[in-house]
Amino acid sequence: MKKAWLPVLLMIISLAGLLWSRAILSLSAALWIVWLFAHSRKDITKKENKSLLIWGIAPVFIALLGCWQNGFDKEDLDHLLTLSTYIVAALAGSLIAVKHHQSVLLKYWVWMSVIALSYPLFWYITHYQEALVRYGSGQTVPVWMDHDHVRFGIFLAIACFISFVIYTEQKIMRLISLFLLAAILLLAIRTAWIMILIMIFVAALFILIEGTRAQKKRLIIGILAILLLGAITYQLSPGIQQKLAYTLYDWQQFEAGKANPTLSDATRRVINGEAWQLIQSGQNNIGWSAIDDVIRKSVQASYPEQTFDFGWPFNQWLFWWMGSGITGLVLFSIWLLFPLIRGIQKRNMALSAVSAAIMVSCLVETNLAYQYSVWIHAWIIALLWNYPTGFLREPTTSKSGNYENQKV
Repeated sequence: MKKAWLPVLLMIISLAGLLWSRAILSLSAALWIVWLFAHSRKDITKKENKSLLIWGIAPVFIALLGCWQNGFDKEDLDHLLTLSTYIVAALAGSLIAVKHHQSVLLKYWVWMSVIALSYPLFWYITHYQEALVRYGSGQTVPVWMDHDHVRFGIFLAIACFISFVIYTEQKIMRLISLFLLAAILLLAIRTAWIMILIMIFVAALFILIEGTRAQKKRLIIGILAILLLGAITYQLSPGIQQKLAYTLYDWQQFEAGKANPTLSDATRRVINGEAWQLIQSGQNNIGWSAIDDVIRKSVQASYPEQTFDFGWPFNQWLFWWMGSGITGLVLFSIWLLFPLIRGIQKRNMALSAVSAAIMVSCLVETNLAYQYSVWIHAWIIALLWNYPTGFLREPTTSKSGNYENQKV
């Protein structure tokens, strides 16, 4: 493998920034651009990369539909800057695919996720009683990424899935995937739970439709093992029991016209309900920078005795509808769906499963408006876009193939 050390170093810097420093994460984008300038444009713009490049550029142009209403103010420009991550990831991902470095970079994603678990797991062990109290009130243990447990959970869930699906023949990776799954269950991050279930569901569909008899047998064994691990973890972890009990309590507390802002799901229902009412009353296509103020005023009018400290919908489609109108909503939906369609067309199980899971996460979060989750989405899609198989095994070196099983 020639010159793989440089993209590996850049990926490590990016992942370190993702976990520990927004400044380093932003700097890493500039470093990737410098790396791109050192290569021929022909390598980046090869025919097989054109669809990824279009997908990466598209969200910035679509987002312009929500910038003109308020004169391209600072919030609008910040949103465009956040979405520019897709351009960098698409350009870098295209060159990485040409050089056949996806596999080794994805391994570092997995290894960094294992390192990232050191802090929350150590805190859980050393603050066990406090962790139980947190779970009982809907909170989680402290994590990296500025304590953003939702985005941290997304990062872990993707690492868990790709460590098993792409490197299924490597025993160490199978063990890591089980470790990550147990940690995700233990940390009780519900978004990560749901994403794991969605990715397993998509993978199961692929195997049932196109898998061999041996693969279907392994699927059944794998699902039984996951169910067993979940049952054991649930029985041994009062924290998980507390989190599930809190979730049920949260759902039972909601009444029309009444809501407790200290309950996470109740807050989601209030904010999303207000956003929907605003859209129905004509408050759509108001621009990105106006969303926060409009929602806060509407919530305050509907719930004058309570304070909800959120101004964005907990739903990506409501966010785009309010900010850019029906045109932006439709274009965004097509853009978000496209990687899933490509994954199905190319029989790329990893790309399909990850795309579907991220889409589902956007039903209850505005993930693709935050730096962390935009980076995760942009880069995992870029790395999987032209992955030669993505279907149950890691590609091996072949004279007739275009891929090599890299080792660093």
